[in-house]
Amino acid sequence: MIELPADRYHTPLRFTALGLWITAVGGVYLLGDLLWSLLVGPVSGAGILVLFVVALFGAQPLAGWAEKQLITRWPSGRAVQLEGGRLTLREKTGLAPFDLSQKINYWRWRFEIRSRRGGRVPNGHFCFAIRLVQGEAVASLYTFFSPEQSKGIHTRYPAYDLRPVASKAPSPLGGRDAVYLAAEHERWDVGAELDPADFEKLLTHLAAHVPDFVAPNS
Repeated sequence: MIELPADRYHTPLRFTALGLWITAVGGVYLLGDLLWSLLVGPVSGAGILVLFVVALFGAQPLAGWAEKQLITRWPSGRAVQLEGGRLTLREKTGLAPFDLSQKINYWRWRFEIRSRRGGRVPNGHFCFAIRLVQGEAVASLYTFFSPEQSKGIHTRYPAYDLRPVASKAPSPLGGRDAVYLAAEHERWDVGAELDPADFEKLLTHLAAHVPDFVAPNS
């Protein structure tokens, strides 16, 4: 069985990482203040600003290392399990199993990240998502691909281009179809994020067990 961890950057982890970064900045500042006082004298005037800037940059490697440790040791409790002709979304509240040998409904779509200030996903990247439905089991899974990765994935697994309100959609595989808008709202609310490499494993697994999965979905 292959297990793909989901939501590695879950909300409690992000808040903890922010707290660790603030702590790291404070620690570097205090250490710098101590060393400055010993070597030069009390910090004052422009020295305070210089020391604060140094602390901001100096804390980055420490905070980055701490975040990586958190990601490794603090899972969200959500994961996708791939085994044979089955796929299971493991939630904190239970399991959502899918038998890929039986009829399964799916929708896949993508959209470009635009006008986002800050954050870990740069502008120009693409959110690539898929919604699976089989009986009572429902799963909304997604990842963020770079433009190059998205182009390759889109070539192999054509996805509906969910476009901004002001844009025109000359292709039947792009626009603002109500079904995809509803699926995107669900992804935003309860979707499980996978790493890009793991999302590719998910697509490969589905392609191997779901007939016509590589064809454009409508």
